[in-house]
Amino acid sequence: MSEKENTTTKSANANLLGLLKPYALWITLLVVLTVLANGLNLLVPKIIASAIDTYSQGNFSLRNVVLEFFAVAIGIFILTYLQYVVQTYSSERVARDLRKKISAKISAQDYMYIERVTPGKLLTNLTSDVDAVKTFVSIAITAIISSAFLIVGASILLITINWKLALAVLVIMPIIAAIFYIVFSKVQKLFKKSQETIDWLNKVINESILGSALIRILNSQQSEYEKFLAANTRAKEIGFSILRLFASLIPLIGFATNIATLIILVLGGRFVIGGTLTLGEFTAFNNYLLILIFPIIILGFMSTLIAQATASYRRILNVLEISVLMSLVKECKR
Repeated sequence: MSEKENTTTKSANANLLGLLKPYALWITLLVVLTVLANGLNLLVPKIIASAIDTYSQGNFSLRNVVLEFFAVAIGIFILTYLQYVVQTYSSERVARDLRKKISAKISAQDYMYIERVTPGKLLTNLTSDVDAVKTFVSIAITAIISSAFLIVGASILLITINWKLALAVLVIMPIIAAIFYIVFSKVQKLFKKSQETIDWLNKVINESILGSALIRILNSQQSEYEKFLAANTRAKEIGFSILRLFASLIPLIGFATNIATLIILVLGGRFVIGGTLTLGEFTAFNNYLLILIFPIIILGFMSTLIAQATASYRRILNVLEISVLMSLVKECKR
């Protein structure tokens, strides 16, 4: 039985993406809208650079710049609006179907199974676990696609503008990635403990509600209060631990970003003075740096959502595959 549980756990991460197969059309549409919207975002620094250079050369046309900005802004607005509609609809459908499957599986089990698993844990499966998967669909998928596209696109554009300055700036990116890896490897463990604490808290609340009459008869309100306080305090401590890690992350990322900005100012300024880099390209370089760093930060935060969704989906699979596990238990007893 333990071998089967381990197999289920190992395959949960892959099944999290396999869960989206019935919604392939909507996910494909979401990917297309995300790529198009971010492609237009990458055009904005180019328009700014062109406006600055044409002004410096005396060929500036306000009408052309306004029309270009207006066209890009309208395109981004329409694509982003459609993107949010599609991702909201897709995530809600996934959550609805998951809750139906869990409810159908629970209703087919006997009373002993409910008591063994505890109603508190099943309640967590139906609420916070499903919500974690829904958040993965509604936020993480779009964020991962857009971040990957922006990182690749911005890096290519930086190299096309000035490859020497681009290589000097891109060296900072592995440092930022390493910071995220160290911090979020610790955060993932805390998220797992957080879900377990929610189970404990739901169990305490459920017992207090079901046994409220007996608690009043035995005058054991104080002991029940202490049980709830212990679970609540544990949840608070884990939450503070996560916040402390995030609080240390932001200054480190800011420090690395400032180093990259300093490289652009010193080395890029030298190129501008030497005439190998125009003022518009220098401005575009700074803008693309911001576009490049922001997706890396987003990917770091999305890794926590992915870890939380994966842990939640593993717990959901334990309910959905209960019939398989029960048959294995019977075979082991034989």
